[in-house]
Amino acid sequence: MPSNLQRLVSSPAAELLRRTIDEARGNEVFFLAKPNEHGVVVEVTPLARGNDAAVPALLQVTTPGDVVIHNHPSGYLTPSSADVGLASEYGNQGVGFYIINNTVDDIYVVVEAFKRPQRHALDISQLLAQISAKGKVAQRLKGFESRPEQQRMLRAVATAFNESKAALIEAGTGTGKSMAYLLPAIHWAVQNKQRVVISTNTINLQEQLMHKDLPLLQQALNLKFKPVLIKGRQNYVCLSKVESLEKEGDYLIETEERAELKAILEWSHRTADGSRSDLNILPRFSVWEKVACESDNCSRIRCPHYNACFFYNARREAASADLLVVNHHLLFADLAVRGDTGRYNEAAILPSYLHVILDEAHNIEDVATDYFGTQIAKLGLIRLLGRFYSLREREKVREKGLLPQLLARLQILRKKIEPGLYTRIFEHVQGRLITLREDLVHTVAHTFDDLALWFGGAPETGAELKVRFTPQVRERPEWKASILPAVQNLIREMGEFHQQLLLLEKWLESLDEPVAESLLSLTVELSALADRLESAAATLGEIFGDAEESRVRWIEITQSRSGLRITLKQAPLNVAGLLRERLFEKLETVVLTSATLTTEERFDYIKGRLGLNQAKPVQLLESILPSSFDYTRQVILGIPQDIPSPDHHNFSAELGRLVLESIQISEGRALVLFTSYALLRRIHQELEPALQSAGIRALMQGEAPRHRLTEIFKEDKTSVLFATDSFWEGVDVAGEALENVILTKLPFSVPKEPVIEARIEAIEKAGGNPFMEYSVPQAVIKFKQGFGRLIRNKNDRGSIMIFDRRIIDKYYGKIFLRSLPECRLAQGRRDRVFNEVKRFFLETSQRAKR
Repeated sequence: MPSNLQRLVSSPAAELLRRTIDEARGNEVFFLAKPNEHGVVVEVTPLARGNDAAVPALLQVTTPGDVVIHNHPSGYLTPSSADVGLASEYGNQGVGFYIINNTVDDIYVVVEAFKRPQRHALDISQLLAQISAKGKVAQRLKGFESRPEQQRMLRAVATAFNESKAALIEAGTGTGKSMAYLLPAIHWAVQNKQRVVISTNTINLQEQLMHKDLPLLQQALNLKFKPVLIKGRQNYVCLSKVESLEKEGDYLIETEERAELKAILEWSHRTADGSRSDLNILPRFSVWEKVACESDNCSRIRCPHYNACFFYNARREAASADLLVVNHHLLFADLAVRGDTGRYNEAAILPSYLHVILDEAHNIEDVATDYFGTQIAKLGLIRLLGRFYSLREREKVREKGLLPQLLARLQILRKKIEPGLYTRIFEHVQGRLITLREDLVHTVAHTFDDLALWFGGAPETGAELKVRFTPQVRERPEWKASILPAVQNLIREMGEFHQQLLLLEKWLESLDEPVAESLLSLTVELSALADRLESAAATLGEIFGDAEESRVRWIEITQSRSGLRITLKQAPLNVAGLLRERLFEKLETVVLTSATLTTEERFDYIKGRLGLNQAKPVQLLESILPSSFDYTRQVILGIPQDIPSPDHHNFSAELGRLVLESIQISEGRALVLFTSYALLRRIHQELEPALQSAGIRALMQGEAPRHRLTEIFKEDKTSVLFATDSFWEGVDVAGEALENVILTKLPFSVPKEPVIEARIEAIEKAGGNPFMEYSVPQAVIKFKQGFGRLIRNKNDRGSIMIFDRRIIDKYYGKIFLRSLPECRLAQGRRDRVFNEVKRFFLETSQRAKR
């Protein structure tokens, strides 16, 4: 029956339908559509070009209440016999079936959209029964213990879903957080046909959810649900790039890349999911970039590999998922797109959602600051220009890149191109673009190198120099006389190159359709790289534009073995407003959980930083749940007081002796956490010979990738790992491989870090106390993370050694101590402390043998 399109399909959804059909050259396309509660289609996902193989597969990704839409290129909308058969199958599953014309101004409803089930509140008592001592989880999970803290957390999460609230939940290690939030999330998604996003900060937690917790619940529950792990687009290999490299690799592959690329290309033909994690080698970034799927370099439904595309196959799976497991960066990328478009009920990077759970939520401010910022690096800009053209004297094919590849393809097609147009294109590339590109590479190199000199020159190898563009810096004579003119000249040259690329695009678009179609992958890449160049110029303009109090801008200079690495950056001063606007005010349920969200048993700090301090009490649930571990029995906290303070000139020398004695007591099995790389390297270098002679392997952060270093540490039971920064959290080493965590200093952020420095100044300007309001709470949360590395299960035991006397001497030290669970304490003279620790290990060893 014919029907009114405006009544059934929203304008944005209709526009997406129309654009996708245009991209498919007017051919038949099948879409999965999601209506809202009023029956109006608001979310559309292109699924496949119409063919005998693709269409039946769509039955696997639909759920009751969905609608399948496809176009009839003829404009004649009466359903064919094949359409009627499909509509019958979909209708039996509660799925509607619409036919549209190519201009999307007419629609035929074969099967009406079915109303989605009404919203059903979670039965909290039923959920609690599932994690009781005799519940479904206990029946499947050997050794499962019913924990009051886990039940309280489940109740809080379920309440947040039922009452459409935000929730802050600090749950100590051993609470069983993931089970407490997964059960409500699963039941909500299935009962209400509303997908839930689970966002984490680390790959380790994602793997735990996907390979342990969710499979267990699939077995334990009498409930069918579909979880999907979502990875960023660049994690997938692009089949179009693979084809191009295999056919025209001489123009694209450097000699030093051939071995790696050969292995990747062979793998691409046998991989099941096409994601980098399925690859048994770790390719260099520059190599993976040559095969990676990229959003701006994708011809989408026009691509001949569209139906087989690994990325789009993953997104089709996601469209029918109940739970989406993502990382924080991907979630914020999605929220940024939704914030820019204002479309929260449609698919963006992720399918639409109204409910999200953020685990490891103590990282949210840092991740959001990083994501909502921008940067431009000398190396990245030169690499981008290298994708257009580069010259390699000793190669068989000397000229590499997109432009030489385009000229070679045009030569093959020459007889099909109008002679005058062919000549114009050829001369424009060879005589104009390649010359402009060469000049621009020199300007980029000289400008960035000059900026490095102006702002302090080259630091020592491995060191880093960061200079914030403060009002004082901007008032220097050289800012206006030298720096701005140099940057403006670079932007001008980038703009000129971009304009000439647009002219080339215009000529290529004017080619006859068969020729244009054969050049499609090249023209799409040309357009994508041109857009990136324009975006890079805009970023430069913003960083060196007028000062804004809401933005922090700076330059980073690092001396590496390959030379200076120079990066220009900007970031928001405060992300509270962005998070409030794009996350908390737009979604129905937002649950934030971590083992470390409070300071002094209050959420004030995290609420202020994330924009939740303005939430009405009735809109926000707060819950603090202690760990279920017996820290008084399992942990001794050692604090020697007769040691130099961290600012004393003799501190590092004394620290080496303290660390060595502590490691000897625990016979290795130690994680030594630092707050600076310089001190880490010094102490490691000093202690490594003595440790090796004692048969203790001294591992150091940076020697191997993080995951590999952690695995070595776990496997070598007596090894010691010297680490900083990221190792304060996310390291999960249970058992005898880790029995001693050494905190060399209280983990205050470096006050000269540009964003930290700017935030401190902003708090001072507002009349606040930045040390107590910002620096101390931030350090306390990281301190609690470091403490949490030691005890990972009820059988673990060990010592936490703190070699920073400020925790006792300074007035703020009590805040750090009060943040820890109650445990056995040894403080005073170092000999007394170390003797107490020895006694603790002896007693716990004897107890374990009983």
